[in-house]
Amino acid sequence: MIKLNNLSAGYSKRHPVLQELQTTFAQGNIYGLLGANGSGKTTLLKTICGVLFPLDGEISVMGYTPQNRESDFLKEIFYIPDEFSLPTLTVEKYVDTYAQFRPNFSRQKFESALKAMNFTFGEHLHRLSLGNRKKFLISFALASNSPVVIMDEPTNGLDIEAKRSFRSLLASEDLTDRLILISSHAVTDLEHILSAVAIIHDGAVVINSTIDAIAANIAFTSSANCNDALYTDGLRAIVKAEAEWSDVDLEMLYMAIHKSKDFRQYVIENFSGKESVCNR
Repeated sequence: MIKLNNLSAGYSKRHPVLQELQTTFAQGNIYGLLGANGSGKTTLLKTICGVLFPLDGEISVMGYTPQNRESDFLKEIFYIPDEFSLPTLTVEKYVDTYAQFRPNFSRQKFESALKAMNFTFGEHLHRLSLGNRKKFLISFALASNSPVVIMDEPTNGLDIEAKRSFRSLLASEDLTDRLILISSHAVTDLEHILSAVAIIHDGAVVINSTIDAIAANIAFTSSANCNDALYTDGLRAIVKAEAEWSDVDLEMLYMAIHKSKDFRQYVIENFSGKESVCNR
């Protein structure tokens, strides 16, 4: 579990990127972390991993304080940044070197994931293309079976087939006592695999809720002419949920939160305390 208690984060106390966040990410879920470029998604992920220290407030990850960088904590979490390089090693040498620090690492799962991602063998890791670097590290991260897996824009650099394989791999993950948190600006890359979503706007987590809880509270209709619409984009509308179930349109939900102050206020009033916490 990840708990944020009045957390402010960023690179300067005078200009924090995120302010007084109060929310929880629970085990058993695949979370999508959505927000505009520069909204603070990467800042939050780096703070969760202990790469950045909080400016104020507290953060707890599986009972650990990330900025202490304890060895046991580092075994509990796996972080894939958006941009990274790999060492001058072969696949086998990398596994021999780094898998020993992952007590739950499964070589069989790793090899199966590489095959599913259509990973191209043969080159040293540092010579791989961006797409193949992503395929390799995603496979290694999932095979680590770490209790917390953090991915920042993991589908950047992946082709359509690889994105499909990525979604299939995530859908098959055993999330018992585990959580996966994925930051992305490409909402469609994550649809149908997320069990929960958190959306950042103006330095705050406006909503952090399970998909089921969202569907129980609001509905997405094909008619834009609803008199009681909470939000409309001219083609579709978001209304209060009634008896009929509707799929959650994550892209529309994100746009509504991003564009409509009234809708943000509705979300704050109706989701706060229901697996969703926002401070503004």
